[in-house]
Amino acid sequence: MAAKKTVSTDEAIASDATDAAVASAPEAAEAVAQVTFADTVYTSRSLYLAKGEDLREFKVVAKRVSVPADDAEALAFLADHPELQRLDG
Repeated sequence: MAAKKTVSTDEAIASDATDAAVASAPEAAEAVAQVTFADTVYTSRSLYLAKGEDLREFKVVAKRVSVPADDAEALAFLADHPELQRLDG
């Protein structure tokens, strides 16, 4: 026999889903903090940062490249690039 659903059960499920979405929203906002640089020469290209045997790629799209604000290695690399200009903070 199928389990009986009630309005209060449906409301509780919807409430739990809403609470979970609201709880994760501030965390998502913190993770999205970006620093943007403008490319003064190219509209699009790839910039590569070699570290040991690893190779990191940063894509310039529409004269912009963005990296997370907490990525010190990427920020230093892009800030030192002569053809890039930091746009924010």
